[in-house]
Amino acid sequence: MTRGQDTPFGTQLRQLREAVSLTQEELAARAGLTAKGISDLERGARQRPYPHTVRSLADALGLSEDERAALFAAVPRRGGDAAALPTAAPSSALPVSPTPLVGRERNLEEIKTLLGQPEARLLTLTGIGGVGKTRLALEAAREAAEFFPDGTRFVALSSLSNAELVVPTVVRSLGLREAEGQTPREALHALLRGKRLLLVLDNFEHLMRAAPEVAELIQKCPDLVVLTTSRAPLRVRGEQEYPVPPLSLPASTRSPAAEEVLDSPSGRLFTERARAASPVFRLEEENAAAIASICWRLAGLPLALELAAAKVRFLDPATLLSRLDRALSTGWARDIPDRQRTMRATLDWSHDLLSEPERVLFRSLAVFFSGFTLEAAEAVGPTGG
Repeated sequence: MTRGQDTPFGTQLRQLREAVSLTQEELAARAGLTAKGISDLERGARQRPYPHTVRSLADALGLSEDERAALFAAVPRRGGDAAALPTAAPSSALPVSPTPLVGRERNLEEIKTLLGQPEARLLTLTGIGGVGKTRLALEAAREAAEFFPDGTRFVALSSLSNAELVVPTVVRSLGLREAEGQTPREALHALLRGKRLLLVLDNFEHLMRAAPEVAELIQKCPDLVVLTTSRAPLRVRGEQEYPVPPLSLPASTRSPAAEEVLDSPSGRLFTERARAASPVFRLEEENAAAIASICWRLAGLPLALELAAAKVRFLDPATLLSRLDRALSTGWARDIPDRQRTMRATLDWSHDLLSEPERVLFRSLAVFFSGFTLEAAEAVGPTGG
């Protein structure tokens, strides 16, 4: 499908969207934009979308190289654009989760509010492994898309083993090629300076030596906002931390009504994932107490709840409760990272990030069953006693 360059951008966009049978809302979700933003572009209310926006739309529509070039050519020239983004398809569009987000309405609203504040520069979602930081960050980025006319870009960092690779990875994910004589850092600063863009950096916890790079990036690019996920804050100036809590639990495990379990975010997540694993699964009065107990045993941790729910194909809730530790030690989905296929793998990932002195302290703290005070930690630590 080819179109002349004299066809307005909005008309081309509408024709391309209709050709793949997408609604404005569906295209907006794929591109990390808002349905109103798509409508404004197609109606011509917004005639000069930024390169980030056009590239996100081209990625979401799955355009061929010719269609992509024609869409870019239809954008009226702004004059003086210092660093237009390339038309090559990058790997930084927001991933689309195959399952809906459950029980995070309040968290989403709070994070969106934080991202929309004028002083927002660096927001870090922190929490233990498996609490759902990445999933929450992706949904929050979509919800906050209206604040960022230059788009939202996602960069996964979990596969990196060297903090020095963070900036080159971001550069490559954005599809940028530095000019001759430029370092990757200089090219990135030149590209993002003046752009009102949200950059999502996922899984930063093992790359803390690159935290000063992020601090410098937000200093050099005052319109940029960075959203990171990490098991610990970056501890740089300009950072705001948002601790991600586990899901709320059923009010009681003693003879709860099925509705009471389903009304809790953790009970609802377990039930929805269990139904996906086994079409015959039902939350009923007879198994409500067992499901509530599973939620409590797993402390509302989303990853653990999903791991457990996948086992209802073979085990009823009461039996699953009695074999919960074993159920969490086996994998469940082939399309998730190795570090999340079992709870042991998730814990190992966190443990491997500790320094040797921290591991020694961690082993000493194992004597406590249900929490401890600072004084108690000092008493059993390597320098205590």
